[in-house]
Amino acid sequence: MAARRDEGQITVVADAPRFPVPVVVGFVASVLDALALPPAAARQAAEMLVVADLRGVDSHGVARLPSYAVRLQRGLINRDATLTTLRETAATLAFDANNGFGLTLAAEAMGRCIAKAETSGLCMATVRRSNHFGIAGYYALLAARRGLCGIAMTNASPLVVPTFGAAAMLGTNPIAVAVPTADGPPVVLDMATSAVAWGKVEVARRAGHAIPLGWAVDEAGAPTSDPFAARWLTPLGGERETSGHKGYGLGVIVDALCGPLAGAAWSAHVAGSRAAPRAANIGHVFMAWRVDAFREPAEFFADLEAMLAELRATPAAAGHEATGVLVPGDPEEAAEAAARRLGVPIARPVLAELAALAAELGVPFPLVEIG
Repeated sequence: MAARRDEGQITVVADAPRFPVPVVVGFVASVLDALALPPAAARQAAEMLVVADLRGVDSHGVARLPSYAVRLQRGLINRDATLTTLRETAATLAFDANNGFGLTLAAEAMGRCIAKAETSGLCMATVRRSNHFGIAGYYALLAARRGLCGIAMTNASPLVVPTFGAAAMLGTNPIAVAVPTADGPPVVLDMATSAVAWGKVEVARRAGHAIPLGWAVDEAGAPTSDPFAARWLTPLGGERETSGHKGYGLGVIVDALCGPLAGAAWSAHVAGSRAAPRAANIGHVFMAWRVDAFREPAEFFADLEAMLAELRATPAAAGHEATGVLVPGDPEEAAEAAARRLGVPIARPVLAELAALAAELGVPFPLVEIG
């Protein structure tokens, strides 16, 4: 069995085969092209999926490709949809994705949110009738890499039980926040409001290892460590005694903004792989704002760097001397640096699924281990 360790949202598979970034991007783009996605959209979506794997969030990387393929093949996603502006003010945008491909239309929505924020100082955008958009952190980073602060959130199909509940009502409903620094990597928080993303359970199933108690519950709502018995996830924090009500509350807030405010479904009514085949109607919320709308950037960056330096200088607890104290985004930044140098890690079970998909579509499969 592959040696594994979890570092927050980051999953490290010690002996996962690695492949050059351009090869993986090219393969994913060829699959999406074979699924009749417009070529530019296919390339953009491929790059976005590979970013998830580069940053160690393998639950939302190329492993998602087969599920996207199923929905595209069944006509559950409108390949040719464009983003429609429903409402607009000097600092707000409301979009309809018209059941289009979430990865590309969400990126366009965040891009337009950033452009408006660069003019007005701040912008908030909502998106209705969308589909799964990958990792939330990608969108927040789009803002940070332009020198702005950014937030991205989305709802999802029901996988998470409410506190004291035995049936899923909420999605994993992630929130991502990115804050730029003067000359270093941004500070990035990218988290599900569930204990973990469902992809972590999928990863455990592929690897054949147990999951920690507190991640999931079985059909009867009882905690389980068996990934194959897992039916629903718990809120961030797990049970009430370990503050799961806080994760539940965060998930509800994401749903209130991405559902009713955006004009999309809220999680209990978002279609996913476990529901009857229909349009997902996922909602997203994006925000971006300029630092200089609130303070002189040089002063902000100096104070932020001092804060981060103090945090990293915190004495390490026993057993954590090797890494020391990290700040949000450090594990992902390290994972991406290593993956760009060594290649994109792809677990062997995922490679098998991708090979089967390539054969089905008649697409060349270049992700073959050597030696």
